[in-house]
Parts: sequence; C-alpha cells; structure tokens
Amino acid sequence: MGIIHIVGLGSGSVDALPFGTMRLLEAGHPVYVRTARHPVMDFLREKGIPFQAFDRIYDSAETFDEVYDRITDELFERCTQDKELVYAVPGHPAVAEKTVRLLIERSPMKNHEIVLGPGQSFLDDLWLRIGVDPITGFTLLDVDDIDAFSFSPRHHLVIVQMYDRQKATDAKLALSQVYGDDHEVVVARAVGVAAQEKIERIPLYELDRLPYIDHLTTLYVPPKQNREKPIGEWVELLQIVDRLRSPEGCPWDMEQTHQSLRPYMIEEAYEAVHAIDEDEPEEIAQELGDVLLQVVLHSQIAKEEGDFDARDVVRLLSEKLIRRHPHVFGDVVVANANEVTENWKKIKQEEKRTQMPISGESLLSEVRKGMPPFVESRKLQKLAASVGFDWPEMDAVYAKVKEEWTEFLQAKTKQEKLDEFGDVLFTLVNVARWQGIDPDEALRMANRKFRDRFYQVEQQLFAQSKGFSDVSLAILDEFWQNAKVKAQE
Repeated sequence: MGIIHIVGLGSGSVDALPFGTMRLLEAGHPVYVRTARHPVMDFLREKGIPFQAFDRIYDSAETFDEVYDRITDELFERCTQDKELVYAVPGHPAVAEKTVRLLIERSPMKNHEIVLGPGQSFLDDLWLRIGVDPITGFTLLDVDDIDAFSFSPRHHLVIVQMYDRQKATDAKLALSQVYGDDHEVVVARAVGVAAQEKIERIPLYELDRLPYIDHLTTLYVPPKQNREKPIGEWVELLQIVDRLRSPEGCPWDMEQTHQSLRPYMIEEAYEAVHAIDEDEPEEIAQELGDVLLQVVLHSQIAKEEGDFDARDVVRLLSEKLIRRHPHVFGDVVVANANEVTENWKKIKQEEKRTQMPISGESLLSEVRKGMPPFVESRKLQKLAASVGFDWPEMDAVYAKVKEEWTEFLQAKTKQEKLDEFGDVLFTLVNVARWQGIDPDEALRMANRKFRDRFYQVEQQLFAQSKGFSDVSLAILDEFWQNAKVKAQE
C-alpha cells in the first residue's frame, strides 16, 4: 500500500504558496506536478526541489479526459514503485481538479491511500480582485459543463478550464442564450500573480476576441440584477405562487382548494390543446404556462397542508421517466418506437402489480378515472375489446345506437333521460372506435364548424342592419345554408 500526498501550489503568487505545501515538497518524497506551466515553478527550481511534470501527456493526448486518465494511472504506478509521493496541482486540491477526483475514486481499487494537503484556491483571490462576496450563492463550472440547467442566472457564476479561444467561443455561445450578448462579464487572467494579473470587464459577445485567453484564464459572470423582470426560472415561479397564497397575497388565490381549482385544470388543458391545433408557438407557450400554473398551485396547496410539494411532484415524475425508459437510462435494447410502447406497457403492468392489491382488481382499473369522458369511454371500450368483449360486426354497433336512442326517447324523468343519454353517447363512442375516429377530435371539428357558420350568419344579419329578433327562423336557416355553401367554396 502506498501513500499519495496531494497538495496545492496556490493561485500563482509565491506569497500564496502554503507553508504546509512547501514542507511536503521539501520532505524528500518524489514530487510530481500536473503541469509545469505555473508561476511558482521557477521558485521551486530556485529552491532546488526536483519534480516531474505531466505536460508531455497534455501534448500527446487527444482529449482532456484522456489526459486526466493517463495522469491518474501513472501516479498509481509510480506510487506502487515509490511507496510514498507528493502530487502538486495548481490552486487547491479540492477545487476544479479532475485528476484529484479520479485519484480519490479509484484509490480503493488500487490499494493506495490518498492524503489531501493544503492549498489556496484561485477563487480566494478572484473574489478579492472583483470585489464580490459570494455569500449570496455562486456556481463553479468547467467550461465543458455549461448548459442552461447547470446554473442560476441569479447567482454568481465562475467558469474555469477555458484554455483557449475555442473554449471561450463555446462559453460565449452557451451563456448568451441565458444572459444575452451584451451582459457584462469579467475575464481574469493569472489572478494573484504580480506583473501577470489582468482583469477586464467586457460585454459577453467580445469574449472570444481577447488575444490572451490561456490556461490561467477564469471567467466570472455576474448575476442578473433586475428582480422585477422574471427570467424563466422554476424557483421564481414557486416564489411568485407562494406569495400569491400568503396572507399578503391575492384574496382569490388564498381561497382556492384542490376542489375549487379542478375545473381550471381541465379548462387550461383544453385551451393548450386548442393552441397546439392552431399551431401558434407563442400561444402554445402561453397556454402551457397556464397549465403549469395549475400544477404549481396544487403543489403549493399540498405543501401548506403538509401532503407534498413541487419538489415531490418533479421527483416522482423524474423517477417514473427513468423507470419507464430503461432503453435510455438502463441497458435494455429496443429496435423501434413500437418496442418502446410495448416495453412501456409491461413496465406499467409491473408497477400496478407491485402497487395494487391483486384480489378484486378489475382489468379496467388500468384506465384512470377522472380523464375527459370521451377519452375514458374510448379507452374502456378498447381495453374490453382486447379480451374479446366487443360487438362482432359494425351492424351490431349501429343497432345498439338505435336501441339506446329509442330508450332515451322513451325516458320520462330528468334522471332517466340523463342516464339514457349517457348510454347514447357511449355507443356513439363505440361507433367512432370501430370507424377509427377520435370522438374528441370529431366534436372539436363540429364545434369549430358551428362557430364559423354562426359567425357567417351574424355577418349576413349585420349586412342588413338586423338582429336575430328581427328575422324569422326560416331566414336564419337560409343564412345558415348560405354559410354552408360559402364554407365549401
């Protein structure tokens, strides 16, 4: 078993080189440094401390991942030979050091001990130079890990490993989508190193135009300060709804319950579907926002009642998506979308088997209650038909429609009529299923058709300076027929 001492060389200034680091470097153990391209290397040479650098790996490897893997493997090999060695990295061992993470992760398999020593992070000097206290929250990211979900524009953001102008271009393109091209950023090179330090404030779009981008360059992105203008963050929406439901919020929002909001959930979902049908992107975004508001409102109410909160909703959904997509998040192999669908059904059935009691469970329990009636009817009939519970031919379905219509006409009381009319609709859904028609879509088309024709009737009345009460039903029917003809033109 060997020992690898990992120490930090500080941010670059000799004055920032920790005493503990120097003590280990002078202890007589073999010394390895990740890179000799660090300002304190000349000082170590002056002190007569021998070291070996891994810059040759940087020069020969094709990717940074390969660099880090090869450095890690070589350090373990050297430790097996030397039994005890010192590995020195720029800055602090625990900050933005991929090789250190790999050494810690793999040390149990290699039977070597990792001992983390002192260091001084470049972040210490950075905050001092730009006059920022990060107590309000900050994110530290490798330039290759930037995406819109990895940071909050309301927090300080520090980007490292921006070695060259190509990396600067990658950072600029990724950040501009969130902050905009004109957002002011701070480029800091060789922070804490006398005579080499350079700190410049520039608009984001100029980032990859700077001539001095190198391995000593760090990018600081200040947070967006305008709190009055939402920036599309999930947490902002939760805070807004929390305030609406607070004692100082909106009286209407404060009074709502799961039950009172139920109609709005259905209404907003249908309006979103209509926007999708109209294929208007801006309208779709607006309506999806209204649907999301219902989700957040219900989550906030549940949080206040101690049942669950928005995080639980997202967590449960995330778990379900991962569980039902083993071909993406696991090792299941599928050939096409049909196999995905079949696999999804099997997973759902297994979930129900483990979550629901077997005794007394109906086949139709697979169809969730509470969905739109036409959708529920269609799903119930389709599921029953899958086990042979269906009419043998189309004529039998038509006959059933006539039978139910007759029973409706013979009904006497309001309750009987309600019951029989439901049977009529149910059998009509059966007709639609047999014909391969979506009854919801058919009714939506009929509604749209009625809207358009009724509007044409109104226009004909307007052209004659008349209202509905000024003409007979026969005239209105004539106008209606005109509208039908116009629609067919």
